[in-house]
Amino acid sequence: MNVDLLGDDTPRATPAVLTVSQLNARVKELLEDEFGEVLVEGEISSWRTYPSGHSYFDLKDAASKVSAVMFSGRRRFLRFEPEVGMRVMIRCRVTLYEKDGRFQVSALSMEPLGEGALEVAFRQLHERLEKEGLFDSGRKKEIPERPRRVALVTSREGAALQDMLRVFRERAPVVGLVVVHTLVQGESAASSIASAIRRVDEGLANIERPVDLIITGRGGGSREDLWAFNEEEVVRAIAGCATPLISAVGHEVDTSLSDLAADESAHTPTAAAERVARGWQSVARDIANLIHDARRAVATHIASLDERLSRLLREAAFRRPEAPLESLAQRLDALYERMSREASHQQEMRRANLAGMAPRLRALAPKERIGVSLSILEGHLKRLRAAHGLFLKNRADVLKSAAGRLELVSPLAVLARGYSLVYKEPDGALVKKAEDVRVDESVRIRLPEGGLMCRVEEVFPEGEGP
Repeated sequence: MNVDLLGDDTPRATPAVLTVSQLNARVKELLEDEFGEVLVEGEISSWRTYPSGHSYFDLKDAASKVSAVMFSGRRRFLRFEPEVGMRVMIRCRVTLYEKDGRFQVSALSMEPLGEGALEVAFRQLHERLEKEGLFDSGRKKEIPERPRRVALVTSREGAALQDMLRVFRERAPVVGLVVVHTLVQGESAASSIASAIRRVDEGLANIERPVDLIITGRGGGSREDLWAFNEEEVVRAIAGCATPLISAVGHEVDTSLSDLAADESAHTPTAAAERVARGWQSVARDIANLIHDARRAVATHIASLDERLSRLLREAAFRRPEAPLESLAQRLDALYERMSREASHQQEMRRANLAGMAPRLRALAPKERIGVSLSILEGHLKRLRAAHGLFLKNRADVLKSAAGRLELVSPLAVLARGYSLVYKEPDGALVKKAEDVRVDESVRIRLPEGGLMCRVEEVFPEGEGP
């Protein structure tokens, strides 16, 4: 007879007999059906990760604790590394580990309480990479002052690229730009950015020579949008880049791990482009100043030459080119007259001397001596005439030579070769170009022989003619 040990003697049906495995399976099924997915918060009191990638931990509060597991397929989506003592909230399924009959929860996701997941991940990665020395100032390379070739590693669809292209186009058009497209947001962005940086650093196959500088970054956005530039893969690619690199991520308030690892950081992509263009702008200013100084010096020299030309044109030799020749001709006539008078005077003196000597000779000498003297006198007369002729010939040669030299520098010699001089009436100004006269003005033309008085019927500019 069945006896109820609790005092209830009501007859009952005999319960089914279950094996341990069946019992654990039934309990697991009941737990999972009853609770489904729940949110549980607590403090991590232990954390162990096995080679399989699965993590086991305990979650506790002030009064209790529960065992938990996060399988590798779920754990790989965590942006941070859970730590003992960290308060977290997990989304989980309540279940039973059938083999040991141990009650546990299976974590599907996890978020830290207090700090957000991204903040925790940022802090943890920052501390780890800082210990490795990736942010040390001693390993940073100097940014070239005037790079000739710059690679822009960013999205070709982003506004950041257009902003940088505009700055280079306006301020440093001499810089050669190589745009390397990469994803800057999403799950695949980190590997895309890191791969693009390595390709540029190692030398792209489709460019003639390596670049002098790399700028990588993107425009502003939420912390999640900018997270790719906080990924370890990107930070290590930047730190290992042999080419000088500027990181320009987000807006002024944003700081990424890429900024800390880069050789230099800029608040925005536009600021990075302006930083690079600044060196070339100083060169442009120096060139502009040199051009300005050169133009001013040339203008001053031209003005000086123009003033000198104006003074020369005001000289009498240009206003009346025949005047010097007329003066020289008069001087030549005067010299010739003076030479003629001198020759005649010398001849008269010799004649007078001879005339005075004849009576004395006749008185002092016999007839024979007179004949000899007459013969001597005739010889003297012949030599005198020869000397007088030679003197006149030499003087004539000197005069001819002087006239020849004057003829070489004479404007009249130019006229003799078929040229003419044109003067405006009535002021007599020399006409140098067609624009100096107007239609219906009177001009005087001096020819090699004679001259003409003409009236202008038509003026042809330079390069044109009838």
